[in-house]
Amino acid sequence: MLVINRFWRGVLPARRRMRIAALCFGLLWVGYVGLARADDADLIVFNGKIATVDGKNAMVEAMAIKNDLVMALGKNEDMLKLAGSQTKKLDVKGRTVLPGIVDPHWHLANFMPEDFPEAAGIAVPLSKDRNEVKRGIESAINKKVKEAKPGEWILVYPMGDEARKLILFEEITRADLDRLAPNHPVMLNEVGTGPNSQVLLNSKGREVVERDFPGLKRFSDRDIKGLGTDLTQVVIKDVVLKGRDEDYARSLKRYLIENVPPSGITSTGSRIVRTPLNAFAILDRKGELPVRFGWFYGESAYFDPPGFYKRFPNLAGNGSKYFYNIGVGEELTDSPATGLCTTAPIKNPELEERFKKAHIDPCFLDNPEMRATVKDQLQYGRPVEYHNGGDKSIDILLEIIDEIRRETGMTVEQIREKRITMEHLLMVRQDQIPRLKEYGIIMTAANFHMTNQLDPLWPSNIRQNYGVEYVKWHQPLKSLLDGGVHTVIAEVMGSPFSAIQTFVTRETCFTPRLPGQGEMGVENCVVIGPEQKIDRVSALKMLTIWSAYYLFKEKEVGSLEPGKFADFAVLNKDYFTVPDKEIGNIKVLLTVLGGKAVYASPDFGSVDKTLFKSPEYFGKAALAPLQ
Repeated sequence: MLVINRFWRGVLPARRRMRIAALCFGLLWVGYVGLARADDADLIVFNGKIATVDGKNAMVEAMAIKNDLVMALGKNEDMLKLAGSQTKKLDVKGRTVLPGIVDPHWHLANFMPEDFPEAAGIAVPLSKDRNEVKRGIESAINKKVKEAKPGEWILVYPMGDEARKLILFEEITRADLDRLAPNHPVMLNEVGTGPNSQVLLNSKGREVVERDFPGLKRFSDRDIKGLGTDLTQVVIKDVVLKGRDEDYARSLKRYLIENVPPSGITSTGSRIVRTPLNAFAILDRKGELPVRFGWFYGESAYFDPPGFYKRFPNLAGNGSKYFYNIGVGEELTDSPATGLCTTAPIKNPELEERFKKAHIDPCFLDNPEMRATVKDQLQYGRPVEYHNGGDKSIDILLEIIDEIRRETGMTVEQIREKRITMEHLLMVRQDQIPRLKEYGIIMTAANFHMTNQLDPLWPSNIRQNYGVEYVKWHQPLKSLLDGGVHTVIAEVMGSPFSAIQTFVTRETCFTPRLPGQGEMGVENCVVIGPEQKIDRVSALKMLTIWSAYYLFKEKEVGSLEPGKFADFAVLNKDYFTVPDKEIGNIKVLLTVLGGKAVYASPDFGSVDKTLFKSPEYFGKAALAPLQ
């Protein structure tokens, strides 16, 4: 030490000694600050009314976030003590903050139409004259044949109920399409009257699709004509756009950014086909997803060979923090747009005649091929998204579960662990509720089906087609909750607060847009099943923590608790005090995913640029200058 001291004072000039001392002090300070930052929050959200939706439904003023997780919650002064020199602070100015909305059934795997003009197809105008619609279809195909390259797909989209009847009643057939375009694959898909619209392929079209999906060979044109949504997804995304994964990923990303964060949704799930699945995987690898997405494989019986689900691995719950599997399933076990599989007798003779003329059995699960596939899914995987249009669909599913238990010795607890889900709840009988609870089946409500109860064109209009006495079976949420059935809300289509208002008030409104729906442009509002109203706290849980259970992610999302992802939405109105009939007017001002903003309304006020996940999410936000 003496030698060092002599060298320090006697050899080194004073100015150099000062520089070295300053450098050492700086290094020590940097080390000290680095240690301090390890315990500092990345973001403090304060001055808010934060609904944790935890087990106690606690409300807090502030929240600290670290490494995309909630670090702590509590009072403003306590949370602000966790801030360091690099901590961002977000003053929400007394607004309500909710956990990110979890919608477990929202078909999101879409693209921006302008990116893929080859998938746009040809629209045929709406008409009340069925022959005029048929002539329009023929004219569209003839015109496209003259323009199309050899082997190019011809996609035609006639609109309305008359177009539906053409396919439904087989007044236009595969032979007609073959005559018009023998050398081109053709898909005719009626649109505008429901999600599962009617579809028809010509021989070349079936040949092309069956090359990749040989399971389709087992089904006739009559079997598949009600597969509008599913078959259209496969044709467009996995056949027409086959091999375009990177292009699809770029388009999908733009679609998601524009449609998901503005609604406050931070987690969702749906069935998906190959090309979008690959696109989601690409975005996940790049860290570019604006939502947590739980996918399930669900084309099943119509496209997969027998025994497929005995070999398909059970991946439920596996994946990354943004992209993970939630199971396998078969959405079209019952189609509300085709007709309800119900024990209620048909009251409307027109609907009964339609079923006979169109050779429709609305109980799709009665098809042996479908039943065998669903049985495999139930036995070997985590089965999700079975449609419950009518009550008989529930009976058939319960029968299949009982059959599996008799054959395999599977216990009730083993069934419950699968967290089987059924969607839509158009008709649920009171006597079915105890068995739904016993098997732990998750029941999923969708508010737009209440609106469809006012549409005369919908076969699932219960009052019109089955009788007013059966309306009490429609989405009986209070009875399900009282009976201990795990019930959630889904398919909110970007409007979660409108969906909540519908189930809290049981009031739904419908404005006719098509001929046959009523007086065009005149809104009609009614209350359906007022005894089934639910409170807004339960409704919130049905779109957050209870829906997270559906996605196998209740330990990660759905509530704001230490250790969970910091996914939340800031609202323009107080969800807990606004009048029931104004819940639907609530707007999302800010959406945060893992502690990073993915959407900000200019009405929120200035937001620090560095708070955003990337500049891609700036949108119309009022940006604060960098500090």
